[in-house]
Amino acid sequence: MSEIKPREYWLAAISTMLVWGLEYYDIILFSSLANILKGLFFPEANQLIAAVATWGAFATTYVVRPLGALVFGYVGDRYGRRTSTVLDALAVGAAGLAIGLLPTYGQIGVAAPVALYLLRGVQGLGIGGEAGGGATWALELAPKAVRPYVNGVMYSGLSWAVFLTSALTLWARGLFGESGFASLGWRVLYVIGVVPALIALAIRMAGPESREWLDAVRRGRTLKVPVAGVWRYWANFLILILINLGLTLYFYGGSGYWTYIMPDVVAPKLGLDKDAAYSLALELSAYGGLGAVVGELLSGFVVSLLGVRRAFLPPSLGLLVAAPVATYLAFTLNGYAAYASFAMGLLFGLAAAPQTLYFAELFPPEVRWTAVSLGWNINASIGPLGSLAALLILTGAPGNAVLMAVYGSLVSVISAVLTAIGSLLRPRSF
Repeated sequence: MSEIKPREYWLAAISTMLVWGLEYYDIILFSSLANILKGLFFPEANQLIAAVATWGAFATTYVVRPLGALVFGYVGDRYGRRTSTVLDALAVGAAGLAIGLLPTYGQIGVAAPVALYLLRGVQGLGIGGEAGGGATWALELAPKAVRPYVNGVMYSGLSWAVFLTSALTLWARGLFGESGFASLGWRVLYVIGVVPALIALAIRMAGPESREWLDAVRRGRTLKVPVAGVWRYWANFLILILINLGLTLYFYGGSGYWTYIMPDVVAPKLGLDKDAAYSLALELSAYGGLGAVVGELLSGFVVSLLGVRRAFLPPSLGLLVAAPVATYLAFTLNGYAAYASFAMGLLFGLAAAPQTLYFAELFPPEVRWTAVSLGWNINASIGPLGSLAALLILTGAPGNAVLMAVYGSLVSVISAVLTAIGSLLRPRSF
C-alpha cells in the first residue's frame, strides 16, 4: 500500500469539516426560520399545533440520527470508511437542497409538510452517519503526530457553520427585506448549504481508504454486526456518552437556543424590543461561532501540551464559571455581550474539539465508526431536550434579569459538570 500523502489527509479533514458543519448550519438556520416555515408548511393549523408540527419536523432529524449511525456505521466498519462517507455526504446535501426547493402548503397542499418531514428524516440519517464517522476516516488517514492539529481543523467546521449561518441570515434579511426573505431568501440559504456538500463529495470520491481499516480486514478483525462488538467496550462508551452529552446539552441549552428564546421569552419578560433581541441573538451566535473556531484551531496545541484526556478539564471549568455572566449580558442586551459570547465560544471550542480525537482512541478499528457515531448520535437525540429544559425553566422564571440569567444558565452549568466528570474517568485499554 502506498503511503498516505499530507494533501490527502488534510483534504479528508476539510471534507469532514464541510459536511459536519452542515449539522450546525441546519440547527441555527431552522431555529432562525421556524416562524417562517410554520406559516409556509402548516398554515391551516392553530398557532400551538403549527408550532408543535414545525418543531416536530426539526426533531425528526434527531430522532432518526441513531439509526443513521447504525446504518452508516455498519457500512463504514464492514465495507469501508470512504464508501460510507460518500453516501452520507450525498444524503445530507441532497436533502438540504430539496428542502430549499420544496413547494409550500399553498402550492401542493398536505404533500408539502409530509415531504418536509421525509426530507428531514433523510437529512437526519446522513448526519447520523457523518457525525463521528467522517472524523473516524479523516483521523485514521493522518499520522498520529499530526492528528491533534488535523482534528482541530476538522472540528472547526461546526463552529464555522454557526458563524456563517448567523452572518448569512443577517445578510439575506438585509438583501431581500422582511417579505422577500420570507418568500425567497430562506430558500437561498438552504441552497447555499449544498455547496460544501458537493465539495466534500468530490474530495471523498477521489480520496484513499483508511489503512487502519484495511489492516483490520487483512487480519480478519472485521465483524458481521459491528454494533454487537461495541458493548465489549461499555466503560469507554460510557466515557464518550458523558463527555459528549455534556457538550451537546451545553450547545442546545446554552447559546444555541438564544435565537428563539431571546425574542420570544426573554424580551417580553424584561420589557425589551423583540426585534433588537432577535438581531442581537444572531450577532451573538456569530461571535460565539467565531470564538469556537479559534478555540478549535488552538485545541491541537492544548492537546499536545496536556494530552487529549486532560485537555477537557480547564475549558469545562471555564464554561462552568462564565455561563451565568455571559447569559446575563446577553439577556440584558448589554454591549459587552459580544465579547462574552466570543469568550464562551472559545472555551467551548477548546472543550469540544478534542472529543473526536479522544473517542477514536477509545475503540479498535473494527467497531470504531459504529461506536463513535452511535454514542454521538444518541446524545444528539437527547441534546435538543436541553433547549426544551431551558425554555421551561425560563418560562417559569421571575421577570428579573439576574434571576433569569441564573435560570437560563442552569443547563450550561450542569453540562460543564458532566463533561468534567467524563474526562476524569480512566478508559480501559483494548
